Amino acid sequence: MRHSRFPPSLGPTAAVVTVGLSSAGLAGLAGTAAARVPAAHAARVLNVRDEGRLRFIRASGSLLLDEGRATGTFPGWVKVRFVYNGAPNVTAQITISGAGGSITARGSGTLSSPVSPSPSFKGTLRATGGTGRYAHVRGGGELFGVFYRRSYGLTVQAIAKLPY
Repeated sequence: MRHSRFPPSLGPTAAVVTVGLSSAGLAGLAGTAAARVPAAHAARVLNVRDEGRLRFIRASGSLLLDEGRATGTFPGWVKVRFVYNGAPNVTAQITISGAGGSITARGSGTLSSPVSPSPSFKGTLRATGGTGRYAHVRGGGELFGVFYRRSYGLTVQAIAKLPY
């Protein structure tokens, strides 16, 4: 007597249907798992070499707000919230809006000569977010600049490598 793995009422055809349904079920699970995992894509990198001559807009205590046009590899409109409290250390929050979106970054640096009427500063820059094409921006680089005490204006220069 031959022993079958299938009940007599189903026969071998049921095996094909069962395997087909199982495969479809696994494919459905794989599709569900794939939907939960973000698809990988080739990251683009923005190599920034920009400079902006910014004019003073307003101040509140040690916080200065300057704005102006930036030129370079990512040209656009720049807004800088610059914190200077008399110490040699300065910080800045920078937003540049250009074609395709905007990038926001934080910077910190040290004034070269705190008593100079126009001290220069040098420090680091780290991307904190973005919009549009740059919504997933990250990375960082260097921040350079000059703070003009008489006009409260700034000249800033950023050199950074920003994957997005």
